[in-house]
Amino acid sequence: MAAAAAGAGSGPWAAQEKQFPPALLSFFIYNPRFGPREGQEENKILFYHPNEVEKNEKIRNVGLCEAIVQFTRTFSPSKPAKSLHTQKNRQFFNEPEENFWMVMVVRNPIIEKQSKDGKPVIEYQEEELLLAGRDSPIRAEMPGNLQHYGRFLTGPLNLNDPDAKCRFPKIFVNTDDTYEELHLIVYKAMSAAVCFMIDASVHPTLDFCRRLDSIVGPQLTVLASDICEQFNINKRMSGSEKEPQFKFIYFNHMNLAEKSTVHMRKTPSVSLTSVHPDLMKILGDINSDFTRVDEDEEIIVKAMSDYWVVGKKSDRRELYVILNQKNANLIEVNEEVKKLCATQFNNIFFLD
Repeated sequence: MAAAAAGAGSGPWAAQEKQFPPALLSFFIYNPRFGPREGQEENKILFYHPNEVEKNEKIRNVGLCEAIVQFTRTFSPSKPAKSLHTQKNRQFFNEPEENFWMVMVVRNPIIEKQSKDGKPVIEYQEEELLLAGRDSPIRAEMPGNLQHYGRFLTGPLNLNDPDAKCRFPKIFVNTDDTYEELHLIVYKAMSAAVCFMIDASVHPTLDFCRRLDSIVGPQLTVLASDICEQFNINKRMSGSEKEPQFKFIYFNHMNLAEKSTVHMRKTPSVSLTSVHPDLMKILGDINSDFTRVDEDEEIIVKAMSDYWVVGKKSDRRELYVILNQKNANLIEVNEEVKKLCATQFNNIFFLD
């Protein structure tokens, strides 16, 4: 913070830019039937995070969400609201059981710039958040705005929990004349894992784990990404087949079958994509359009310079295709998608 402040004052034209990632503002669960009358509003709140928020603000926020849900029922009685997009925030609504509502409010990413007169100007990045959270790093905000995918396989599971236990398995290594007792720290980022062994007489604290995470996490993430990229380059150079000009995501809502060439690395908690974030936003927008209607449909979008994005919805199956076709037209793009369906999904019938 000191360095940033010093830089901002170095001259009237010095432009300092700070980036703030998305942040969870609140998460709460409520049931409107538990407090139907005036004066009983607090009874409908079953859970609210952060808990230290003043009671009247909790009631006001829950009441606002309840009003939004009821208002949108006017336009779609059978499909209640799923999300609300504003300049500053994005709110997500889910009704897992009748009248039990779960609401998450997330602040949009922020870019803070310095104007010519030295005053901060805040720009909200309204289109950065998508219909899915697994494409984001496990912890988005790190010192210096570094993002990484590192996590401890042994030791604390959540570094933000002040009560997290820093317990590591002990191993015994045979030295010249005795067995040395050590703590085994296993740390992983993407597909790379590294092991640290420290003397058992040292007791790792949560602060130690956080500092190790902040140092190793970003570097191991970059290293793992470089290794993966180099491996893919060598694989392409040694392979006899030409790299396909398309990437796709397929999902079947009936049996939950899925297939993707967009995701490089996928685990239960992290999903890395191999396409530009702007293309992923377009996929998210097309998926959002598909959820609004029950009919089968097809959407084709021309994106950036040479990319086309195609979305097909057919009989509760969805297919999203990203094509890198220079100077292609709609007819040629449509033919390429048909070829893809014939080769990759020859046993699946898509309505044209």
